[in-house]
Amino acid sequence: MTWPPSIANAMANNKAFTLAVANLKGGCGKTTISTNISAGLTQRGRVGLVDADPQGALKHWVDWGSKEADAQVPVLYSDHTDPVQNLKLAQPNHDFVVVDCPPSLDMAITCQLMIECDFVLIPVLPSPLDLWASTQTIDMIERARKTNPKLKAALVLNQTEPRSAMSRAMQTTIERLGVPVLTTSVRRRAVYRNAVVEGVSVFQLGARGRSAADEINQILNEVIPS
Repeated sequence: MTWPPSIANAMANNKAFTLAVANLKGGCGKTTISTNISAGLTQRGRVGLVDADPQGALKHWVDWGSKEADAQVPVLYSDHTDPVQNLKLAQPNHDFVVVDCPPSLDMAITCQLMIECDFVLIPVLPSPLDLWASTQTIDMIERARKTNPKLKAALVLNQTEPRSAMSRAMQTTIERLGVPVLTTSVRRRAVYRNAVVEGVSVFQLGARGRSAADEINQILNEVIPS
């Protein structure tokens, strides 16, 4: 799928291309995708990472990664209690900003963050039940579009099995949601878990992480057209 070159418009206005990773349903792999997408973007420009999730997992990841001599680590913005303030501080200083959005308890904050973003990526597990549970997130995107009509959004299937075809129920559910799905999915790979344990991204794992890193880059190519 192809989007208009919104990144060029964002940079022309001295504003980073801002990507939110959001799903009000927990357990969808939102933070894992946020870390690896932000790591992938460091190969393309200056990256800010906004930790809007109260669990604060990204701070541990950035702190650990910054100890690696060859690591390209995004700049973390989490000093202020207001994630929207952190986002506005990050945008003028970077080419890209990735926002790890909070869970359902902070729905109002998530909506405010989306108003400031260019794109919302919605990770979902490959089952109709998980897709149905994402309808709240999609409703929130529609609310944010009333203020930010240029906001783009797409689903990305996470933890897919390479040999399992998408069921008819999945296809029907996706069509009813009315949100496009990225062609590239995130496979169920042990290397994603290993990277978290080691405090790095898949881009720093050499040959072990190559297939996963290629996967993340393909997602970025879909979200951020050249």
